[in-house]
Amino acid sequence: MRIGWKLALVGLMLLLLLIPLGLLDSLVAERQARGQEVADEIARSSSGPQQVVGPLLLVEALRLSERRRVVTEGGLRRQETEQASETVHYLVSPSRLAIDSRLRIEQRGRSLFTVPLFHGALNMAGEFRHVPPAADGEGRLKPVRAWLVLGLGDNRGVQAMALKVDGRPVTAEPGTRVGWLPEGLHAPVPLSALEGPMAFDVALDLTGTQSLAWLPVGSETTVTASADWPHPGFEGRHLPQASSIRDDGFSANWAVSKLSSRVQQVIAACSPLATSCDGLAESGFGMRLVEPVDRYLMTDRAMKYALLFLALVFGAVFLVEALSSRPVHAVQYGLTGLALAMFYLLLLSLSEHIGFGLAYALAAAACSGLLGYYLAGVLGGAKQGLSFGAGLAGLYGLLYSLLRSEDYALLVGAGVLFAALATAMTLTRRVDWHHLGSPKT
Repeated sequence: MRIGWKLALVGLMLLLLLIPLGLLDSLVAERQARGQEVADEIARSSSGPQQVVGPLLLVEALRLSERRRVVTEGGLRRQETEQASETVHYLVSPSRLAIDSRLRIEQRGRSLFTVPLFHGALNMAGEFRHVPPAADGEGRLKPVRAWLVLGLGDNRGVQAMALKVDGRPVTAEPGTRVGWLPEGLHAPVPLSALEGPMAFDVALDLTGTQSLAWLPVGSETTVTASADWPHPGFEGRHLPQASSIRDDGFSANWAVSKLSSRVQQVIAACSPLATSCDGLAESGFGMRLVEPVDRYLMTDRAMKYALLFLALVFGAVFLVEALSSRPVHAVQYGLTGLALAMFYLLLLSLSEHIGFGLAYALAAAACSGLLGYYLAGVLGGAKQGLSFGAGLAGLYGLLYSLLRSEDYALLVGAGVLFAALATAMTLTRRVDWHHLGSPKT
């Protein structure tokens, strides 16, 4: 067979092998979706991700105003003053807020899938200085009722709560009385507490799934967090000022002032009776309990190099075939490609039971050994088969290093491709491609 036809046939085999690779990619996505379903089911049966908003001070007040009007009676004109009142609600942010979160992590699972849950002891302390918003016109605001409000991501995670205002215990009730905070708690506050600085102290036992976030509602907000989980992911608008990640857990602390956050202005502009408050969703910060090795994510990343693996192995087989004048049938190319694709199926299935690292080693050893044994017969010698098996094992080792080190993935990949091209050019620099594969006369 002429060299051009053979190259076309090898290219066609590469395209056909994209079909099983595509099916494997769909299987990875399906297992990822199943894992997310299990996480959602566990969250529905316990409690979901938690976001702590507050505490805030909700005040119900009367807006009192006077209206003057001219009344004509019996030809005489006189002025009357009419009193008017309107009920309004507004929120007050704390002047300072300190939150200390100490978390204990528990792994809950169903079948092959596990989800990290946290059980946290949150202590919140701070102070309010009640400054009512400026009333419109000549009216004034007269507070009639007030509540301390704490927003949460999921009320089912509340295990226990102790709340003190100015050193006196108060009783909390479910619900926030704020339209845009559907989950949370509230507690009545005596009006006398609004006359001066009002201190509060909240001790909360909270359970949640996967993530915990905070909203910096105070003029000065400080947050400290620690947990027995060595793989935190910090996210949100503010990163920790300092963090320590150890094998037995992590600790981190944040400090946010009103100069670096618009949360107080946004809250002041949002009506407590509204169902949404634009601008708050992207203002929080927090941490996520990251799985140390996501087997499905790592498998998906490995599959992105599948076509490159096929091209390198097919190219090496074709190169040996061309240099040794030993023909390799299309069926043999196809079986070689299917063995390479089988690596990803073995990797996915084994990693669900024994972890990604060990699964990768076993799948790579199995496929390298199988292809080494098979190509020894195809290429006519144990030496050729052993060389291919060792080379493939080396490629799998490089791929593993690419998966574990994102920073150097492009550099290592470019180096491997350059080395492969240089090897092919060196070995074929004296080959007469015009007559390669032509029938001998």
